[in-house]
Amino acid sequence: MKQPNTTTARIFFLKSRITNSAIVFRRGPTDWIQMSLWNLDNDTLEPGQWINKKVPMRNCDLSPSGNYLMYAVDNFENGNSRTVICKPPFWTGLTVWEHGDLLFDTGGGVFADEKTVLLNLKSTQALEHYPVPSHLNVALFQTQKEYSLPKGHVNLLHEYRQEINRWTEQNDPAFLQQETDLESLAPIVPKLWKKPITHSAALYWISFYDSKQRKNIDWFYLGRKESKIKLHDVSWADIDNNNRIIATKEGKLYASK
Repeated sequence: MKQPNTTTARIFFLKSRITNSAIVFRRGPTDWIQMSLWNLDNDTLEPGQWINKKVPMRNCDLSPSGNYLMYAVDNFENGNSRTVICKPPFWTGLTVWEHGDLLFDTGGGVFADEKTVLLNLKSTQALEHYPVPSHLNVALFQTQKEYSLPKGHVNLLHEYRQEINRWTEQNDPAFLQQETDLESLAPIVPKLWKKPITHSAALYWISFYDSKQRKNIDWFYLGRKESKIKLHDVSWADIDNNNRIIATKEGKLYASK
């Protein structure tokens, strides 16, 4: 008997900067996304709300405590897009900003700290019925870096978010050349990031946009001393508060021992 075709759910998560928890996004079927809370101390999931919207994961950010999530909704085909702050595991908007489409890296933002929101928008004015809570300070995202395609400085908000999440950019052109075809990727410049696990081990991450596949590519490696071992088929990874590698692979969540 012929087995029916099945599609693996796409899983992504955001690790809280302070608490040992993460927000998990399960995409599928189609554009439906479920948000869940992942308690990393006992590896339990608290299922949350579903939403039928296009939500680019790279435009999302968690407050340091994990109590608030900022996400962008892409409504390019149906009107203005929105940037929203909600309380996980629910998508319901507490504060909402309306703006243009997300094609030009507009929308979303970052929590600089628990009380400061930096918006990737042109205005801080929220919708009248979804005002900014009194405990939050809102400003526009600014950086001293300048957009530079040859240097790989393309998504400056994304770079800033990685840096405050303890990822540091590495200068290792030999390793990048070994793992990627730099000439065929030009003018796109891959980025190599590093996050320490222990004094002798670290998680490495190569990220770049593949114009042929029209998608972001993320490759992860476990580094010890001078060697880096690729974590094959891992689509996303980070480090929890117990120095475990947490990852998504083929629609499942994993945590190292």
